[in-house]
Amino acid sequence: MRFFVDTSNRPLKTPRHESVILIFLEKEYSPGKIQTALNHLEELNGISSIKKSIRNVGEAKFYFSSKLNKDFIQNILPNKIDKAAHWISKYSDIKITKMLGEHLHYLVKAELRAHGFKIVSEKNVRSYGNKIWNRTKHSLDMVAIHQQKNLEIGVEVKNMLTLPPKSEIVTKIEMCEHLGIIPVFASRWMEPYRSYIQEKNGFLWQFKTQIYPLGQENFVTEIQKRFQLPAEVIPELPSHAIMKFSTWLENPQKS
Repeated sequence: MRFFVDTSNRPLKTPRHESVILIFLEKEYSPGKIQTALNHLEELNGISSIKKSIRNVGEAKFYFSSKLNKDFIQNILPNKIDKAAHWISKYSDIKITKMLGEHLHYLVKAELRAHGFKIVSEKNVRSYGNKIWNRTKHSLDMVAIHQQKNLEIGVEVKNMLTLPPKSEIVTKIEMCEHLGIIPVFASRWMEPYRSYIQEKNGFLWQFKTQIYPLGQENFVTEIQKRFQLPAEVIPELPSHAIMKFSTWLENPQKS
């Protein structure tokens, strides 16, 4: 309820998009638990929701306090939702998501090279050596080798705000097992899958923030102001992530 009422239990006037709530609470709860809690609060009439079709996203829900007066809900809330939907559509636009994916791809590629890796294949990788993955149409972003450490890795890059489905993670790990390489997931956030990735001898290279390229400062400032999203403009990977990758490289078999 902290997203819908203040400390004095007065209703807040900001509608909350469902994906933003999931991101706010990602360090504390799984997406399933958050959605269950939202459904429960709605059943108890603590909160209400409105469905809204958003360009580049599809149909989504906005939640708000049920204590808001009827006049506000009918005459002011729709305008607030429209403004939020406009910006959600902008940061979900395929031009933005493609830019973000390419930016993180090249940052990861540069960091791998800095650690002594050679990129042997990149973008839509479905084979390595004499093995080909043809069970599904999935592909990896990179395959890299470290000759001194006798290490071969398959890298999947995800510069997304939302959590990818576990089925995709399972498939990418199966791909790497089939190709005989170690799976590495370079991602903003995949914490719910950490244990599974480690059980499969993979490495979760997590950045916690969505990384934008230089020149996008005004746009990032706007979405941070409106949604407090974990996004920032940086020309390299976060230092904490670089240190963890370096530590993993010292003994990748103990991931």
